Amino acid sequence: MPLPPLSPREARLGRFAAGCSALYALLGALFAAFPGAIFRIAGFGAHADLGPEVRFWQVLGASSMAAISVACAVAASAPRERRVALLPVLAAKLVTSVLALFALVSAPAGALGSSWRSLASLVAVDLPLFLVTVVLYRHAAPGVHLSNAPTQTAPDVAEVQVPPVRLTVGGRPS
Repeated sequence: MPLPPLSPREARLGRFAAGCSALYALLGALFAAFPGAIFRIAGFGAHADLGPEVRFWQVLGASSMAAISVACAVAASAPRERRVALLPVLAAKLVTSVLALFALVSAPAGALGSSWRSLASLVAVDLPLFLVTVVLYRHAAPGVHLSNAPTQTAPDVAEVQVPPVRLTVGGRPS
């Protein structure tokens, strides 16, 4: 029996996830290829010192963007069944926003006149992305929560019969 068509809210979540997947993949590639330019844009002209410490975080940032891009692509392919794949994206956006806010609060006086502005850019971009993703995620399946009991259970181990596997070496039976 075929599955019923996606509801408009599920379809919207799928389109949003597909768009975010492309956006995160593109930005991750740009972070990897042009870290200095990205920092100058985010810091409104601030100078980027591309030493080993910055390169370390550049690699982690680009890999994080790749991971959330894949998570969005997984959710986009089947938004009803795989919307939980967006949970790592939500966690990433929330943590980025909270840590950037903490860093800004603890910044020295007058920091927003320097390269610290890049942290304000993170909050300005990631916090709205987090909020929009939460709203679309929640609206795509009203009444469905992770705390609900699972709809499937694993089979009892005693009921599972696994046929013996014959091992060979070099393609010949031993």
